[in-house]
Amino acid sequence: METIIITLDNGEKKEYVKGIKLKEIIENLKGKDNQSVLAAKYNNKMIDYEEILTKSGTLTLYDINTKEGNKIYEKGLLYLFEVSAVEILGKNTKITVRHSIDKGVFCTINKSIEEEDIIKIKKTMKEKVKENIPFIKIETSKTEAIDYFKNIKRDDKVRTLFYNTTNFVTLYKLGNTYNYIIGNLPYSTGSLKYFDLTLIKDRGVVVRFPSIYDNGKVIKYTHHDNYFNSIEEYTLWGNNLKINNLGELNEFITKNNAGDIIQLSEIMQDYKLLSIAEQIVLNKDDYKVILLSGPSSSGKTTTAMKLSLYLKSLGLNPTHLSLDDYFHERAETPLGANGKPDFESLKAIDVQLFDSQISKLLKGIKVTVPTFNFIDGKKEYKRVVQLKENDILIIEGLHALNEEILTNIPKKKKFKVYISPLAYLNIDDDNRIGMTDLRLLRRIIRDNRTRGYSPSKTLETWSDVRDGEEKYVFPYQDNANVMFNTSLAYELAVLKTYAEPLLFTIKEDDPNYQTAQRLIELLKFVLPISSETVPKTSILREFIGGSYFE
Repeated sequence: METIIITLDNGEKKEYVKGIKLKEIIENLKGKDNQSVLAAKYNNKMIDYEEILTKSGTLTLYDINTKEGNKIYEKGLLYLFEVSAVEILGKNTKITVRHSIDKGVFCTINKSIEEEDIIKIKKTMKEKVKENIPFIKIETSKTEAIDYFKNIKRDDKVRTLFYNTTNFVTLYKLGNTYNYIIGNLPYSTGSLKYFDLTLIKDRGVVVRFPSIYDNGKVIKYTHHDNYFNSIEEYTLWGNNLKINNLGELNEFITKNNAGDIIQLSEIMQDYKLLSIAEQIVLNKDDYKVILLSGPSSSGKTTTAMKLSLYLKSLGLNPTHLSLDDYFHERAETPLGANGKPDFESLKAIDVQLFDSQISKLLKGIKVTVPTFNFIDGKKEYKRVVQLKENDILIIEGLHALNEEILTNIPKKKKFKVYISPLAYLNIDDDNRIGMTDLRLLRRIIRDNRTRGYSPSKTLETWSDVRDGEEKYVFPYQDNANVMFNTSLAYELAVLKTYAEPLLFTIKEDDPNYQTAQRLIELLKFVLPISSETVPKTSILREFIGGSYFE
C-alpha cells in the first residue's frame, strides 16, 4: 500500500494512504473542528475539499484567525447574508456590498428595512449555518456566465465579466442561487458561525464578523461618522458621474478621454483639501499645530506638502515637521514581542524631546530640530526653526493623533486630520475592493522604486505594518477634526501598469505567491491608463514617481 507524507505548518509530519481526500485529512487531524477550516493550500496551491492527494507535500489549513482565512470567511458570510436577505425581503431585493467599516462590511439594500427584518435575516442565516450547506464551484464559459447574468438583469456582473480576459470563469452555487464571487469561498456554511448584523437606519446594514485581531469574537459595533460620511460623499460623486464600479470606470475610459477621469478625480480631491485649508485659516487664531496621521501608504507626505501650499496661498506661513525625525537612537529602540525592534510603537519616538521642542516653538523660541538619519540610526541637528506671526506648524506621522503626545498644549490649539485612501469603487455589487489592498499596491510600487525592495519583501513585512496600524493608528481616527480621503477613482487603472509586472515576479514557491495572485486577480478587472496626464502634484505621484514634491 503506497503512502504519502503530509507536512503541516508546524513541521509535524503525517503519513496517509495515497489517494486520500483533503476532507478525510481534516477530519483526521486531532483537535481540529473540520467546520472551522475554511480553505487549504497544498504545495502552495489552493485546493478543494474533495481534492485527492497523490503526492507528498506541505499542507496549510486556514481558519478565521488567519489573514487568508478571514478574507474567505468574509466572502462566504456576505454571500450567505445576501441569500438570506433576499429570502426574507423578496426576490426584487437588491443588495450592494459597499465597503469595510469597524470590523465589518457595510451593505446597502434597495428598500426600507427595520430591526424586525434584521432579526429574521439573522435567524435565517443561523439556520443555514446549521444545515452546513456546501458552496459548490461550477466552471463555465465566460459567454454562458454573461448570458445568465443578462437574463437576471445583473448589469454589474455583465460589465465585470465583459472586461475579464479569461475564456472560462468559476461561479459559486449556494442553495438555488448562483453568483460570481472573486476568490475562494469556504467549503460550506457550517464554518460561518460567528457574525452579527447592525442596522444603520435609512442607510444599510453592517455585516460583522471577527477580524484576525479579535480572537474569534464579534466586537460591538462603533459608528465612525467622519469615516462613513467621507466615503458616502465620494459615492455620491461617483453616482453623479455614473462611475460606481470598475465596469463603469472601464466604460468611461473607453468612451471618453481617459485623461478626463484623472482630472475630475484630482479636482474633487483638491477641492476637499482646499476646504480643510480654509477651515484652518478661518480659525487661525486658535489653531497653531496641524497634526496629520493615517495608515501606511495613505499619502501623508504629499498631503502635508499640498496643504502647506494651500495655507501659504491663504496668508499663513506653514512649517513642516515629521514625527519620524524624533525616533530614539536605533540602539534605544524598544523591542516588540518577537524580540525585534518595534519601530511602530509610540515608545520608539522620543516624545519628551518632541513635546518640549513644540512647546518652545509655540512660544516663539528658536529651536534646532532633529533630522533622523535612517542609515546611521541617529538624529542629526542641523535645521533651525522659529515661528513668527502667521506661522503654523504642520506635523505628520503615524502617532500624530495619539492623545499621549503634545499633552502640554491645549486641545483647541491643535487641528487634527486623519488621512486614508477610502476606496468607494467596487469591482461589482458583490465584490468590493479592499482599502488595505489599495494601500498595499501603492507600497509595493513605492518600495521598489525608492528602496529597491522586491515585491516579495514588501509583502513579507506587510503583516507587521498592519499590526502597527491596528494598535497605533485606527484607534485614534475619531480624534480627528476632519477626515481626508486620498483615494482617486482612476488610480487602479494607473497602478496596474506599474504593479502587474512586479507581482508577476513572485513565483509559485514564494510564500507570498497567493497574495500576489489575489492582487493580480483584482487588477485584471480594470483597463490600464497611462500615467502621462497624472499631475505632478497628485498624491499618486508619491508612489509612482515624478512628484513635484520630491
